[in-house]
Amino acid sequence: MEKYRRILITIMSLLVLSAVIAIIDISMNLQAGGKLSFGSPQFGPGVGVVRIEGPIELSNQMGAVGLTANADAVVARLNDLERNGSVKAIVVRINSPGGTPAATQEIYQKIWKLRKKNIPIVASLGEIAASGGYYIASACNVIVSNHSTMTGSIGVIAHTPNLKRLFDKVGIDMTVIKTGRYKDMLAYYKDLSADERAIMQNMIDSTYNRFLKDVALGRNMDQTEIRPIADGRIFDGETALQLKLVDAVGTFEDAVDRARSMAKLSETSPVYDEMKSPF
Repeated sequence: MEKYRRILITIMSLLVLSAVIAIIDISMNLQAGGKLSFGSPQFGPGVGVVRIEGPIELSNQMGAVGLTANADAVVARLNDLERNGSVKAIVVRINSPGGTPAATQEIYQKIWKLRKKNIPIVASLGEIAASGGYYIASACNVIVSNHSTMTGSIGVIAHTPNLKRLFDKVGIDMTVIKTGRYKDMLAYYKDLSADERAIMQNMIDSTYNRFLKDVALGRNMDQTEIRPIADGRIFDGETALQLKLVDAVGTFEDAVDRARSMAKLSETSPVYDEMKSPF
C-alpha cells in the first residue's frame, strides 16, 4: 500500500511541476511582448494589425542593428488579413528608419491595392518612421503619429567607402578583370569618376522622383507642396501634422480606434494582432 502511495505522490508532484513550468512559460511570453490572453477568445468583425520593425529589406537577415524587416513577410501578413473575413480594417504599426527602395515599394504597392479595395488602413507611427518607413505610411488612408515620433526624411541616399588612399599608403594594388568600364564603379579601391557619379545621380534622382510621386498620391497632395520639405530632413509628430504629412497625433490605441471608426466597428471590436513578429 505504501508503495502505491509513493507512486501516487510522485505522479501528483510531476503534474504540479508541469503546471508551474507552464505558468512560468506563459509569464515569460507575456514579458517578452507576447499577446496571449486569458479572456474569452476573440472573434467577429475587428481590426487586423501588421508590424514593421527595423530596417526594411526584401530578405530576412541579421543586420548591424538587429533583425531587419522582411518585406515579403509583411506582404504575406497583409495578404492573410485581406483573406480573413473578420478583418474589416488594418492598422500598420511602423517603427523603422527606412530601407531599400525595392522592399519599401513592395509594401507600399500592396497597401495601396488594399486601399483601392476600400479596406480602411491606418498607419501608426512608433519611435521612428522615416524615409522608407514614412514612404509606406503614406500609402495608408490615415497616418497617426506619436508626438515624439521621428518621421519624414523624404529622400534617397547611396554611399560606399573609398579606401584608395589607404591602399596607396600601405602599397596594396587591386587586379581587376571586368566586362565593361562601369562594372566596378562603386568599388571601394578606386575614386568615382565624373561619368560614374552622373550615372549614380541619375539613378538616385529617378528613385527620389518615384518616392515623391507616391507620397503625393498617398497623401492626396500636389508634388509642389511636398518637394520643399522633401530634402531629407526629419520632423517630430507635431511638425509633421502642421505640414500635412500626418493626419493626427496620437498613440497606437488611437490608431486602432480610428480604424474601428472608419470601418464602422464597435469600440469593443477585437484586434487581431500577431502572436509574434513575422520578421
